[in-house]
Amino acid sequence: MFSFNTIKKSFKTDDRRSANVVRNSFISGILKIATLACSLLMVPVTIDYLNQENYGIWMAMTSILYWFVFLDVGLGNGLRNYLAEAISRNDMLSARSYISTAFIMLSGISVVLAFVFIPLVYVFDLNEVFHTTSIPGAELAKVLVIAVAFSLIQFVAKNVGMIYIAMQRYAISDFITFLGSVSSLAVVFLMTKTMSPDLAKVVAAFCGMPVLMFLLASIHLFIRYPHLRPSFNCINFPVAKKIVGKGLGFFVIQITSCLVIFGSANIFISHYCGPEQVTVYNVSFKLFNVLIIIYTILISPLWNAYTDAAVKGDYEWIGRSFRRSLMLWGGSVVAGLIMLALSGIFFKLWIGDSVDIPLSVSVCVCIYVCMFNFNNCVTYLINGLNKIRVQIITSVIATLLYLICIYVIRDRYGIIGISLAMTAAYFVMAVVHLYQCRLLVSQRAKGIWNR
Repeated sequence: MFSFNTIKKSFKTDDRRSANVVRNSFISGILKIATLACSLLMVPVTIDYLNQENYGIWMAMTSILYWFVFLDVGLGNGLRNYLAEAISRNDMLSARSYISTAFIMLSGISVVLAFVFIPLVYVFDLNEVFHTTSIPGAELAKVLVIAVAFSLIQFVAKNVGMIYIAMQRYAISDFITFLGSVSSLAVVFLMTKTMSPDLAKVVAAFCGMPVLMFLLASIHLFIRYPHLRPSFNCINFPVAKKIVGKGLGFFVIQITSCLVIFGSANIFISHYCGPEQVTVYNVSFKLFNVLIIIYTILISPLWNAYTDAAVKGDYEWIGRSFRRSLMLWGGSVVAGLIMLALSGIFFKLWIGDSVDIPLSVSVCVCIYVCMFNFNNCVTYLINGLNKIRVQIITSVIATLLYLICIYVIRDRYGIIGISLAMTAAYFVMAVVHLYQCRLLVSQRAKGIWNR
């Protein structure tokens, strides 16, 4: 009989690689929860310090900064995969070459972005952009320049975390992120006790402390592992072509399945259904998003563990671990059904009567989240084995189908229609990717399925 005890038992192992995955998942989970707690505490502290309008301006700025995550054209994930392969082969010369080449390319992109974006800050009327008169335009420009500058430094420095992930030390990457969050919270809290409100100083603390943690982590990493230290002498243009080629593939996947499908729900719901329905959707999604957070924590270390196993030809471990991740996904579906059954009670206790969340919306959001997790389950194997060509194609096709569905249904089916359109997109991708996974695990993949 299927049960959570069955899942737990299936993950018990004396295998060193599996034990490393379990350990990293456990520690990473604790660190992510702690980081989330810091971000939640930061909200009331910052609002009380700045006031609601100035805090809203900062949140609007973070939406602009969010796009910098995608402007590395996938180089971070390209580095992650090739570096993991080199480390698994104990080929430190290639590993150093990958790191040196990726970091110089990322630094170059960062400099170009600085020359493009920082002058633009002074071109636009920022008071009009952020619809505010409480802060002079010159002050807004200074704040945004500070935020952009630190974001571009982090754009490069955060890839120290990718190196630790490639070394299968996923928890260390999360620890660096946690230190950035808790130090930002501590500095802003001290500012509230010792300084008058100043948005520029808050932004400097919020953006600067994570940068400082990544820079300190990089010093520690390259002192401890000097054979991985970036060097101009190790820059290799053929290596650059490999990383960029693979990185662009990940970039297409990120832009389509992540940004357009996953990230556009609020925009479409607001445009076709009204902003009030965005609240309805988000309240329901925040509940079931817990399933995404927990499941991602549990399976994230598998990505580079699959890479290590493939390099060493251990496809038996890959198959066994993949089946376990599918079983774990089954457990998350059961948990989703329990959450769905109790959602009415939870919403009543959480938000009272302020927002009415129809059961039909919760059902659709729950199904969507389950399909999202299912696709994550299978794509982590594909990503780990570096066979993403099919995923690029399915991501583009599924995104186009999703946009067509949105255009056809528009305002006729509301949140339910948009949620089901996202569900269908991820279901189509997951089914195709599952077929590829079975071919890869059994080593029967040929042609495009093995590229």
